Amino acid sequence: MYSEWKFQLAQHEVRITNNWFTGLKLYVDGQLKGKNRLPIALGTHAFIKAELENLGTLEVIPFALFTVEVSVKLTTDAESLLVYSSHERVSLSTQRYIDQLNS
Repeated sequence: MYSEWKFQLAQHEVRITNNWFTGLKLYVDGQLKGKNRLPIALGTHAFIKAELENLGTLEVIPFALFTVEVSVKLTTDAESLLVYSSHERVSLSTQRYIDQLNS
């Protein structure tokens, strides 16, 4: 089974892929930034982290039960924001913040 999620964050194209054989992979602007092959994910901690210049750290938190879902947080010294999720809603204030970053 193969899954893929894409989104824009401050002029960066973020792509996350998951495959039963190759595991979870994080790409930023087409470059592989991290991967993880752990078979069990409960959605409690980040499997992959990658620094984005001048923004903070992207943290990919997978959840796998019958299907694989992901949440992505942008973490800085001051806060941690859910910037993307394949299964839960991103807050309106965060959506507005992302829109400002993307413009």
